[in-house]
Amino acid sequence: MKNFKDNLNITELKPGSWRSMLGYAGQEIALGRLLSCGFNVARSLWRDGKYDGALDVDNVLIKIEIKSSTRTNYPVSSGGRGGRQIRQEVKSGKESREEILKKDDADFLVGVSLLDGSCCVVPIEVVSICKRKSLPIKSLEIYREKFKIFLGFKNYGITTEDIKYGFSHKSISQLEKIIKKLKITRSNLKKKDNFNYPKENIMKTIRNNIKTDYKDSLILDIWSFLYRSIK
Repeated sequence: MKNFKDNLNITELKPGSWRSMLGYAGQEIALGRLLSCGFNVARSLWRDGKYDGALDVDNVLIKIEIKSSTRTNYPVSSGGRGGRQIRQEVKSGKESREEILKKDDADFLVGVSLLDGSCCVVPIEVVSICKRKSLPIKSLEIYREKFKIFLGFKNYGITTEDIKYGFSHKSISQLEKIIKKLKITRSNLKKKDNFNYPKENIMKTIRNNIKTDYKDSLILDIWSFLYRSIK
């Protein structure tokens, strides 16, 4: 597919209007991609709602937050304003209300590249564990075009409902049972609570280490295994 870059803002809209329009464009692309997969989708009509839309998978409603970009990163924070306003607040000493997306906000992030229409489908609990307000698109390769994640994994006994709710609510012993059942190799063999999670397993080119406790390392191990199982 030809890169869209040559046709961005050919009408020469003012920067503020164009940025706003890009947000709407990303939302429509994401919902259209989900529709093309065969999912019934809905959009949130409240601009300040915690999530942007939802998809129905066998009567399980999965909430999605849509982030779009014409650059190399996806912003993954909520509660903030536009970049210029945030920078002005920082300069004036005011505290930004930006927070990293969390499970209370949505179930999944759908990152849309406005350069080629490709999508990255990332569990919000992975975003939350990794503690980044911005994610390099090139670090999300294992999530690229992985819409099948919403279908669950019948061969592993992982349902769509399991995919929606994720694994953070489970106890360590429950997570260890899943790890054992699926024959997943644990990354944190010594069960450290100040563990440098191997970036190549979950976000290959992200800067700096991903610090986790033992439980979060198990959660990342499970998600990494599931995504790499998608053909």
